[in-house]
Amino acid sequence: MERTPYRKLDLDHGHCLEVFDYSRKIGADAWVVIMTAIMKIPVERSLFTSQPLSDNEFDDILNTLGSPIEYRYRLERNMIMDHEKDSVLENLVNTFLENTGKYVANPKFPEKLALKAYRDRVEKDKKK
Repeated sequence: MERTPYRKLDLDHGHCLEVFDYSRKIGADAWVVIMTAIMKIPVERSLFTSQPLSDNEFDDILNTLGSPIEYRYRLERNMIMDHEKDSVLENLVNTFLENTGKYVANPKFPEKLALKAYRDRVEKDKKK
């Protein structure tokens, strides 16, 4: 089922951050309020601007990670009453944007995320 974003932000680095409401009812008048922020980042050569990559290095990153990679951040609050659900969700979104919004909007964020995901995957594969 395709969800409609609660909020959608086009960032200066060319990627879109979508914020979703994944809240669900857990009782007659209670909710678990869940805010999930997602950014899909295509793994393309133009993503890597800090240091030039050889064709082999780029191909290895692309083959290891696939494309797109995904940044995902989740905040939740449990046992929220019906009448508080919308304001709690809005508060979670605003808190995320105030605390983390500048970080994910940084022009270097997509490249750093891809390189970190690649290093983590290579390390994980070495441990197998």
